[in-house]
Amino acid sequence: MYTAIFVGLYLAGWATLAFLPWLGWSVATRGRAGLWNLPLCLAAGVTAGLAVPLLGATGWGGFWLSFALAFVVPLGLLAARHWARLPQPAASPAPGRPPQRS
Repeated sequence: MYTAIFVGLYLAGWATLAFLPWLGWSVATRGRAGLWNLPLCLAAGVTAGLAVPLLGATGWGGFWLSFALAFVVPLGLLAARHWARLPQPAASPAPGRPPQRS
Protein backbone atom coordinates (compact mmCIF):
# COMPACT_ATOMS: atom_id res chain seq x y z
CA MET A 1 0.00 0.00 0.00
CA TYR A 2 2.77 2.42 0.90
CA THR A 3 4.59 1.61 -2.31
CA ALA A 4 1.52 2.53 -4.35
CA ILE A 5 1.23 5.83 -2.47
CA PHE A 6 4.87 6.73 -3.12
CA VAL A 7 4.71 5.72 -6.78
CA GLY A 8 1.56 7.83 -7.12
CA LEU A 9 3.30 10.80 -5.50
CA TYR A 10 6.27 10.42 -7.86
CA LEU A 11 3.95 10.28 -10.89
CA ALA A 12 1.99 13.30 -9.66
CA GLY A 13 5.21 15.28 -9.10
CA TRP A 14 6.64 14.41 -12.50
CA ALA A 15 3.33 15.23 -14.21
CA THR A 16 3.10 18.55 -12.39
CA LEU A 17 6.62 19.52 -13.41
CA ALA A 18 5.92 18.40 -16.98
CA PHE A 19 2.78 20.58 -17.01
CA LEU A 20 4.63 23.78 -16.06
CA PRO A 21 6.57 24.26 -19.35
CA TRP A 22 3.37 23.77 -21.33
CA LEU A 23 1.55 26.27 -19.10
CA GLY A 24 4.34 28.82 -19.38
CA TRP A 25 4.55 28.39 -23.15
CA SER A 26 0.78 28.71 -23.45
CA VAL A 27 0.69 31.92 -21.40
CA ALA A 28 3.70 33.41 -23.23
CA THR A 29 2.21 32.71 -26.66
CA ARG A 30 -1.36 33.59 -25.67
CA GLY A 31 -2.72 30.07 -25.98
CA ARG A 32 -0.75 28.93 -29.02
CA ALA A 33 1.06 26.11 -27.22
CA GLY A 34 -1.68 23.82 -28.44
CA LEU A 35 -3.91 21.69 -26.28
CA TRP A 36 -2.74 18.63 -28.21
CA ASN A 37 0.79 19.27 -26.85
CA LEU A 38 -0.37 18.84 -23.24
CA PRO A 39 -0.60 15.01 -23.20
CA LEU A 40 2.64 14.85 -25.16
CA CYS A 41 4.40 16.99 -22.54
CA LEU A 42 2.96 14.98 -19.66
CA ALA A 43 4.03 11.71 -21.25
CA ALA A 44 7.53 13.03 -21.97
CA GLY A 45 7.96 14.33 -18.43
CA VAL A 46 6.77 11.15 -16.74
CA THR A 47 8.90 9.03 -19.09
CA ALA A 48 12.01 11.14 -18.44
CA GLY A 49 11.40 11.06 -14.69
CA LEU A 50 10.87 7.32 -14.70
CA ALA A 51 13.95 6.69 -16.83
CA VAL A 52 16.33 8.08 -14.20
CA PRO A 53 15.74 5.44 -11.49
CA LEU A 54 15.40 2.71 -14.10
CA LEU A 55 18.86 3.59 -15.44
CA GLY A 56 20.35 3.24 -11.97
CA ALA A 57 20.52 6.75 -10.52
CA THR A 58 19.18 6.30 -6.98
CA GLY A 59 19.41 8.29 -3.78
CA TRP A 60 18.98 12.01 -3.47
CA GLY A 61 20.94 12.73 -6.64
CA GLY A 62 18.67 10.53 -8.72
CA PHE A 63 15.61 11.97 -7.00
CA TRP A 64 16.50 15.55 -7.93
CA LEU A 65 17.73 14.56 -11.39
CA SER A 66 14.44 12.82 -12.15
CA PHE A 67 12.45 15.91 -11.22
CA ALA A 68 14.79 18.20 -13.16
CA LEU A 69 14.47 16.04 -16.27
CA ALA A 70 10.70 15.89 -15.85
CA PHE A 71 10.76 19.68 -16.31
CA VAL A 72 13.53 20.07 -18.91
CA VAL A 73 12.51 17.34 -21.37
CA PRO A 74 9.00 18.73 -22.09
CA LEU A 75 10.48 22.21 -22.35
CA GLY A 76 12.95 21.00 -24.96
CA LEU A 77 10.20 19.11 -26.74
CA LEU A 78 8.02 22.23 -26.97
CA ALA A 79 10.96 24.30 -28.21
CA ALA A 80 11.87 21.71 -30.85
CA ARG A 81 8.27 21.48 -32.04
CA HIS A 82 8.01 25.27 -32.18
CA TRP A 83 11.15 25.72 -34.29
CA ALA A 84 10.35 22.76 -36.55
CA ARG A 85 6.95 24.12 -37.56
CA LEU A 86 6.44 25.33 -41.10
CA PRO A 87 5.72 29.05 -41.30
CA GLN A 88 2.06 29.88 -41.74
CA PRO A 89 1.18 32.28 -44.59
CA ALA A 90 -0.24 35.61 -43.49
CA ALA A 91 -3.98 35.95 -43.91
CA SER A 92 -4.92 38.44 -46.60
CA PRO A 93 -7.48 41.07 -45.63
CA ALA A 94 -10.86 41.30 -47.29
CA PRO A 95 -10.94 43.56 -50.37
CA GLY A 96 -11.39 47.21 -49.47
CA ARG A 97 -10.37 46.73 -45.80
CA PRO A 98 -7.01 47.76 -44.37
CA PRO A 99 -4.97 45.02 -42.67
CA GLN A 100 -5.47 44.68 -38.91
CA ARG A 101 -2.55 45.09 -36.57
CA SER A 102 -2.24 42.56 -33.76
